[in-house]
Amino acid sequence: MTVRHVLKGLGTLVLALVVVLALVLLTMRLGWWNPSYESVKAAQAGSPSTFERIGTANVHIRDEGPRDGPVVIMLHSSMTNLREWDGWADALKDTYRVVRFDWPPYGLSTDTAPTTGLPGVVALLDQIAQKKGLRRFALVGTSSGATLATLYASKHPDKVTALALSALPLKAPPPPNFSRLMWAMVWMHEHLVPNYYPRFYYRRSLSELYGRPERLTDATVDWYYQTNTIPGGFSRVKAYYEANKKAVWAKGAGDDAAKVRAPILLQWGDADPVLPKYLAADAVKEFANTRVDVIHYPDVGHYPMLELPAATARDLRTWLDRKIAKPAPAAGTGASPR
Repeated sequence: MTVRHVLKGLGTLVLALVVVLALVLLTMRLGWWNPSYESVKAAQAGSPSTFERIGTANVHIRDEGPRDGPVVIMLHSSMTNLREWDGWADALKDTYRVVRFDWPPYGLSTDTAPTTGLPGVVALLDQIAQKKGLRRFALVGTSSGATLATLYASKHPDKVTALALSALPLKAPPPPNFSRLMWAMVWMHEHLVPNYYPRFYYRRSLSELYGRPERLTDATVDWYYQTNTIPGGFSRVKAYYEANKKAVWAKGAGDDAAKVRAPILLQWGDADPVLPKYLAADAVKEFANTRVDVIHYPDVGHYPMLELPAATARDLRTWLDRKIAKPAPAAGTGASPR
């Protein structure tokens, strides 16, 4: 075989690979790879999930635990959903009433009204609390869900008994410390395939957001991938981000933090590439008018509740038991012993 034939064969192979890649990108761009909403709902919204009409939104909710227990509402982070709290909800729901929901534009909740960013979610949270008759409750939030909790506690101090927060941004966070491969995939998504990220992207991005990637489970990758690739999801998220830049990040949430009076627990992963360790100390200063207890996890990244669910849930439970659990009946009240 001559050199000419070898080069011709290589050229044909390269051309074939280019054609295959172009077809893959085209079909991804057309949405052929996205799982349908109904298929994701069937996979991710089994019992005890319900869907409730709240204003203009159809909200995916899980409401577990004793109805007379102290109420805890859990607020997930951006690009996740209520599944983020599986471990912590299981650790609390024997005693606490645990309410968690997907807030639009994330997860399985939908809203026909245009997004207004986090202020709109603050209003939605209050509507949910009113519909369920929740007058007093603790808020557990992480990342943008922690910002949401702070905004709500500032606006409704009479309703919030305590705040348990992790990975809290009170202003627009600095650029994340991701690998070149991650940034290359982000570039391809933004410029070539705006409607889709492959499963590999989610495995890789979660691995970089964990302090120890070996803690990442296949189950987490599955729900993360499915719920984030619902058709139309990325356009809704983009609209939410644009609204939020004007509504919250233009000024930050420091003034709101200063208004909070409820006790606060900060659980911080010191290996977080998105919100570095120093921001925990900054947050303590911003919450100038309440007590803040801080627990650091040296080898944990952006998702303490996913990466180290048992230990972080135990710390949360201990703190909540001390701050908001019902006191034992006083002697002589006639209450039967347990």
